[in-house]
Amino acid sequence: MSTPNRLNQTFSAQNIQRVIWIVLALLVLTLALFGGYYYWDRYIHLGDKSPLELDVETLEQAIRDNPQDPEARVALAEYYLDQGAPKKALEQSTQVLKLYPDNQGAMLVSGIAAVRLQQPEAALSPLEQFVAARKDQPMAQTDTALETAYYFLGESYMKLERPAEAIPALEAALLINKTDADALYQLGMAYQASQQPQAALERYQQAVRLVPDFSEAYSGMIESYTALNQPDYVAYARGMQAYTRQDFATAQTHLEYASNALPNFAPALLGLGLTYEKLGDLDKALATLEQAVALDQQDFAIQQALGRVQAALDIGK
Repeated sequence: MSTPNRLNQTFSAQNIQRVIWIVLALLVLTLALFGGYYYWDRYIHLGDKSPLELDVETLEQAIRDNPQDPEARVALAEYYLDQGAPKKALEQSTQVLKLYPDNQGAMLVSGIAAVRLQQPEAALSPLEQFVAARKDQPMAQTDTALETAYYFLGESYMKLERPAEAIPALEAALLINKTDADALYQLGMAYQASQQPQAALERYQQAVRLVPDFSEAYSGMIESYTALNQPDYVAYARGMQAYTRQDFATAQTHLEYASNALPNFAPALLGLGLTYEKLGDLDKALATLEQAVALDQQDFAIQQALGRVQAALDIGK
């Protein structure tokens, strides 16, 4: 994959090629939540109805009818956020917070809108307030809205070059959702910026296990392996980076080198087998993947690739 992105124009890496979805979650307390689009967007809803169920005219009329109704303004702010109008969203949520400073929906919308507007400093206060209000609640460990706030808090700290503060926020996000590849990638970058390349590498590795085509995670691996003075593994990461970018000739060069240098490193053999498959050399793909599965019989990705290549060869007979 190319870099995962929660919100359009909020993730630091560019040229996004893949789409991953986060699970939709509904939290019914005084607030409700949608946790949304994983990679292109993460959409949050706090309120009794989704703004997607209402058109903007209805929401605006509700505010004209009752200007002091905070929920109508929060719903309109969410609608604007979803429609790619973060400035309008922030205007509405700010008005709510002026009158109702404890409104959690407005806090979260304000934080996310500020992230979309490339204002990480402005995002900190509402996100920190939201976290403070929710982190000690009984359902905190399953609170998808809280996980989202932690994620964007960590991302904002990273944009402000404050990795030491990003790390605990991102770790907290992962306590709620261990399969959040975005958070793992951001955490890897935070550890790398904190001169902890081994810790960074481990997070990148977890991220690519969840999202095999996560190109930027392989870029992070290149940096980590380089810092750890492991050139053979750098070749592996470069090969996988090229593979995710569909530059299969370059991938073949790097992964053949890495596989020869690291004959017991199953991920390099998997990557090489996948590359041969893409290049149409199924016999080489089969032989390479059989070597990989002999090294790691529990790896689902290897088993899946091997089965696919075997089936393709059987059809061709």
